[in-house]
Parts: sequence; C-alpha cells; structure tokens
Amino acid sequence: MAVSVLLPVRNAVKTLDAAIASIASQTHAEWELLVIDNASSDGSTLIAKAWTERDPRIILIEEPNIGIAHTLNTGLQHARGTYIARMDADDISHPERLAKQVDFLDAHPEIGVVGTRTRFETSVEKSSGMAWFVNWQNVIVSPRDHYVKRFVDAPLAHPTVLFRRELIDHHGAYDTGPLPEDHELWLRWMHYSVRFAKLPEELLTWNDHSQRLSRTHANYSVDAFFSTKAKWISAWYQRKFDDGRPIIIAGTSTLCRDRTRLLEVEGLRINAFTDVRRREVAGYRFIPHDELPGPGEALVISFISQRGTGDRIAEFLASRGLIEGEDFILAA
Repeated sequence: MAVSVLLPVRNAVKTLDAAIASIASQTHAEWELLVIDNASSDGSTLIAKAWTERDPRIILIEEPNIGIAHTLNTGLQHARGTYIARMDADDISHPERLAKQVDFLDAHPEIGVVGTRTRFETSVEKSSGMAWFVNWQNVIVSPRDHYVKRFVDAPLAHPTVLFRRELIDHHGAYDTGPLPEDHELWLRWMHYSVRFAKLPEELLTWNDHSQRLSRTHANYSVDAFFSTKAKWISAWYQRKFDDGRPIIIAGTSTLCRDRTRLLEVEGLRINAFTDVRRREVAGYRFIPHDELPGPGEALVISFISQRGTGDRIAEFLASRGLIEGEDFILAA
C-alpha cells in the first residue's frame, strides 16, 4: 500500500461526500482512505458507510474520544501505507495531488514531508486575515524557507501534507494536549531535522467557513499557538547556542512583553529589548534598533505582529548582515 489518507470527520454532512469523492478520483490509484468518524451525530457516518460499499479502499473507523488529535492517532494505528496523507472533510483534493506528491517523495529521499499550495475559498464575509495567511503559506516552498519561517505560524496547510510513515515511529504522533496539533508536530519534527517542502501547484481547495476548527476551537487560539512556539523556540535555542548567546526581543508592546514571559517560563534568559522608538521595559536593557549587535553576537526574536511587518523587520536585519534562522527569527 503506497498511501494511507487520513480523513477525520465530525458532523460534516454537507461537505463529506465531495471530500471523499475527490480522493476516489485521484489519478494515483494505490491508496486507502481511512475515514475516522469522531462521534458524529448527523448523517456523516451514513455517507462514509455508503462509500465503503462502493470502494473497498475506503474504510470507516470510529473514534469516540472527541478531538482531532485523538482521531488522527487512531487513523495512524490503522494505516498500512508507506506514506501518510492528510485530508479534511470540508476540503477538495485535486485529481493529481497524490500522484505528484508520491512522485516527489520518491525522487527526494532527503525530504520527509511535502505539502502543496492551496486554493482559498471562503463563505466568511470578513476573511482577509485568513486569505493573507494562505497567501503567506503559498510563498513558502523550499525546505529552508519552511524551517526559518516555522516560528511565525504553521508554514504549510495540514490537509495538503504527505509524509513518510517512519516519521511517526522515530519522532512521535500527534500531541493530544490543548494546542494546535499540526503546528506542534511540524515544530517537533523540524527540531529533529526532518525537512519539509511544498509543491508549487495548487493541489487542494481549502474551504474556509465560520465553523472551521481553526476559527472556533481553543486549541487554535493565539495563546495556544504562542505557548507551543515558546516551548520549541527554547528547545532550539538551548541546542543551538550552548554558549548562551544574548537574546534581544524586538517589540516592546504589552503583547510582546507577554510573549517574552512565555520564553522565560521555558527557561530562557532575556537580555534586552529593541524597537524603532525608545520604550524602556523595566528590568531589561534597551538597545536602539540601529545599534543592534552584529552577526554571531546575539539572537533577535521578533514578536511584532502587525500584518506585513515581519518582512520589513527581516529586510532591515538582513541589511545589517544578520541571517534569518541564525541571528534572528520571526515569531509573530
């Protein structure tokens, strides 16, 4: 079996049929689709059962423990494929998606996870933030870009990924805690040097709606994301900078200071703050932005979150000879 597709579902009666049909229509034929029903109370289970009668490659599994991470881990326990693909019950995989992803991983043994660009569609009136996020993700293609941008946000869309089954055995499955299960998995795997890439084609339609989990569940709150990022920033720093390189936080707002405290809870010592305007933070040095140390002398962590500001900060720091992923990271 080449590919096991994991499709968790909970009360998706309006969209599930089309999602399953998009897998059944794949040009790559060597797959199994595991529809893991997470205690649905609508007609989703009946839709899945009807598909199992039409195609023996489609298997229905029931998982009573509520939560997408529980559901996905149950799917992994049943998966027989060399590769694991993700799919959501409200999205559409384009016909050549699996074929192109399998071909890519077959040809690139150094890559562990490959996603695709996504086509964004929404029924939410105010969705400019989500559209901006999808556009941001779609620009990230190379393994290096996935790695250096990993602390900004999840650099690839969960329902687009195909990954090697062996990664679960080596680095663990989904964390079932109160956190964004996909971003935590990417941060953990990247910490252990798993390389990520993205195909340049749009091979999945990401259907945004008001009830999507990323909009409604506490696991995807800003606090949950930053607590998760703080843990893995700390782990990365402690492994990479055994000389205790000074840490400078870019951003002095209340929000930036709150996020800094999360790093301190994880054991990091913050040496100073910087900003474009002088704003002292009690108990810390302030370094004007045009007086920052040079390459190899400090680590600048930017928590400034205004949309589009990250690129300008990266350009400014790069103009001073600092290297993203070495001398500075964006984490907002």
